[in-house]
Amino acid sequence: MINNILCMKWGDKYDDSYVEKLKEQCEENCSVDFNFWCFTDKPEKEYHIQIPNSLDEFYDETRGFFWTYRKCHMFRNGQIPGDNRWFPDNSKFLFLDLDVIVHQDLKYFFDLLPNRIRILPEDKPWIVRGWWNDISTVKRNYAKYKSTPINSSVILWKKGQMIPVWEHVRENAELIFFTYPSLDNYFAHHWYDPWNESAGFLQGFPQGDIYSWYKGNIFPADMETKKIRQDHKICLFNNSKQGEGMNDDEIKRLW
Repeated sequence: MINNILCMKWGDKYDDSYVEKLKEQCEENCSVDFNFWCFTDKPEKEYHIQIPNSLDEFYDETRGFFWTYRKCHMFRNGQIPGDNRWFPDNSKFLFLDLDVIVHQDLKYFFDLLPNRIRILPEDKPWIVRGWWNDISTVKRNYAKYKSTPINSSVILWKKGQMIPVWEHVRENAELIFFTYPSLDNYFAHHWYDPWNESAGFLQGFPQGDIYSWYKGNIFPADMETKKIRQDHKICLFNNSKQGEGMNDDEIKRLW
């Protein structure tokens, strides 16, 4: 298995230090071999991959809907089975947002247990399940495109698994860009089932893996915010009440 850790940077809201710090965190906290890649609109380094512009025409900057659409390119570029120009067919991918803190060995996302059973089964892609969400609120707001139970700050998949997502976005781009405020809203409506969470295309990471600095950990038992939990793998800095890049000082103090 070829392990790949991906991130994505476009525009100027996050400076280059975020990419370099994430790369450093991965190198310090991953005991298995991996390749690090950054999808970017300004490729300059050997680990940079140019973000395609094939979806740009559908984005309306004045509305700002579906604004993280560029992430969808990760699900296509180099992902077609049999096309080994970028990634071999036995490749696995862990995507991390730039504003995360890694606490524990990322080997967890890639490796086998001693009995050759995977810690995280590979039959489905994995995504952050926001356990800090009250599931009753999620269901009540489902038709309002609010209170999504999942978060795309961390995604894990095998090569080719996310191609159906790319194809659906490509084939329905005009409708999707008009309808969904965020990629997470779109995922929650098409690829996840809050009424039967084990039945969706996407599987949520278990409790105890990933928590939020601004939103807490598990509803209702562990909702303290701005608390470091070293026994978890990753801390997110997602905050729907702030614009992207507005958490700079806080996360940099914790690096």
